[in-house]
Order: sequence, then C-alpha cells, then structure tokens
Amino acid sequence: MRLKMFKTSVVAAVFAAIAAFALPTQSAKAGFYKDKVITIVIAFGPGGGYHLYSTTLANHLRQYIPDMPPIVLQFMPGAGGLKAANYMYKVAPKDGTYMSLLSQTAALFQRLNRGKKGYRYDASKFNYIGRLVSMDAAHMLYKSLPSRDLKTLKGEKPGTIIACTAGKAAQGYINAKALSVAAGLNVKILTGYQGSARQNIAMQRGECNYQPGAWNSWKARRGAWLEQKLIKPVALTALERHPDLPDVPTIVELAKTAKLKRIMSFIAGYAPVGRAYATPPGTPADRVATLRAAFDKAVADKGFLAETKKRNMLIGTASGKFVQKIVDGIIATPDGVVNETKKMLGYK
Repeated sequence: MRLKMFKTSVVAAVFAAIAAFALPTQSAKAGFYKDKVITIVIAFGPGGGYHLYSTTLANHLRQYIPDMPPIVLQFMPGAGGLKAANYMYKVAPKDGTYMSLLSQTAALFQRLNRGKKGYRYDASKFNYIGRLVSMDAAHMLYKSLPSRDLKTLKGEKPGTIIACTAGKAAQGYINAKALSVAAGLNVKILTGYQGSARQNIAMQRGECNYQPGAWNSWKARRGAWLEQKLIKPVALTALERHPDLPDVPTIVELAKTAKLKRIMSFIAGYAPVGRAYATPPGTPADRVATLRAAFDKAVADKGFLAETKKRNMLIGTASGKFVQKIVDGIIATPDGVVNETKKMLGYK
C-alpha cells in the first residue's frame, strides 16, 4: 500500500489507507467512526523503528475498526518523548480518535522525575491498547573501536568509547550510563543527536562508536550492518537474555553488587512496555474496547504477519491489560531504589 507523506510547520504525517471491507463486530456503537480520522501520535521523528512499526500496524488496523476510518501518523519529537506524552495527556482529544506510541521509558522517566516541572502526564492513567514487541535495548559497539570485548575495554583511556544520544532525558543516555556503570567502562556520552537515524549516521562519520538502541530496530533496519559485523551487541537493557542473542548478557547480570542490580532491574523494567499503543485518559470505555479488539485482530492478521516477516521485524505482542500492569509496577517502585538510580544517572 502506497503511503502519501506530507509536512506541516509542526509535524510530519503519513496517511495509511487500506482496501479491506470486512467489519467484525466491535464494542463501540456503529457509526461513531464514520467520517472520522484516527491519529497515532509518535513521540519521535520519522525514519526509525517507531515509524516502521506504526506504519505496518496502520496498514492492517483500519479494516478491523467500524466504518474503517483513515489512520494518520503524526510525528511529535521533543525532549526524549516528553512533548508527546504531555500532549496526549493534556491536549489530545479523548474521544477514541487519538492513539499514541510513546517512549517505552515514559513511566520510568515519570518515576525518576516525580514532582518536577514539565512532567504533566501520568503514564498509569493512559488506556493501553496493546503492544507490538518488547523493547530490549542492544548496546552496539562499532567496528572503529580498538576492541569490542567489555573486559578489554575496561582498560581503555577515557574518551575511547563515545555514545551518541538525544539528551539526558532520553533512553539512549540512560542506557549508555547504565552500561558504563554496570560494566565498569568509561563512556563519553554526547547529546544532541535526535533520533536513531541521525545517531547511525554519526557512527558512520566517526563522531561516536557506541549506540544503545532497540534490538528489534537494529535487526529490522540495520540487518546488513549486523551481517557485515559493522556493529556488535555486547549487552542488553532487559530483565532476561533475548532468544536471538543467547550469549549477550543483560545489564542486570553485569552489575556486581546487590545495589547496582536493583538499579539495573529498575531501569530494565521498561523493556516489557515496548512499542505499546495507548489512548488518552478519559477515552470512553467502549471505544477503548473497540480499539483493543481491532488491535488484537490486526496483529493476528495473515497480511500483517507476512508484512512483518518480509520487513524482518520482530513481533512479540501483548495485551493492553498486560502493559498496564507493567507500567503500574514501574510507578510503584520504592523511593530508595529511585533515589539510588537518580544518583547514578546524575539527576537531581
């Protein structure tokens, strides 16, 4: 299906249209979505994994929603996902026409920044529709490094390992800092690189040689790099090892003390949230049920599964209720663990 892309002064949007006609029974009253448009707000810019997964979902979701409304992808990057989270919580319509794909770290950052100005959302109040895949972050070292063995890199001088990240409020920064502490490395973390596509280019240019990012995105978008051994995964931000990478340890495993293991477990807790879609708080329950049912049918659709296989996309779906429990658990993390983590990250 051909996607028509356009830009406005604020966001870029993509219209996804589908020529499908079967309308399964849903919970929302028939007729609500007639002449409506569903907007999926994406917390990062186009060209990365958020774009790929959302476009693929949109290609198959519409046919399972009553009246088959067109689906728009609206990119809203800013502050590591904070801009989009605040928008969805405070501004976006709460009638079932707006969904979001926020950063999987939205709940983590909320917990780390409780009470701080600028955080105007509560991740536990969103209505989670479903998850396409978990978001284990793979810590990739580029070929330009003198070694890609963690034990050997411990002895390298400061500035040898350089990470490119968006900023201190981004998951890339947290992941890089976590690996640095857990593995005992001296990592220089550069900021100002918005989006994984730009960070990839920075590695090619020699501006950095280390980038943490979602394993599913690396596999789908940089499979050739993996085959050519331009990048090598040396650790995962995850609670357990990934079946694709049985020999790659988690940051929890790398941590040497009980205190550090608590910190790394808290940080890695965002991985099961993954690429999860949600509606704003206050969305009518029947429309939440409609979108959940449509999501469940879309991700089981033969066409969806064929497209994800063709694009080399990892899929590990979970229900909206499952994601809700994970988010609630992150928000309930004890203050002691949160304060230890903030100190390690250099947050006030």
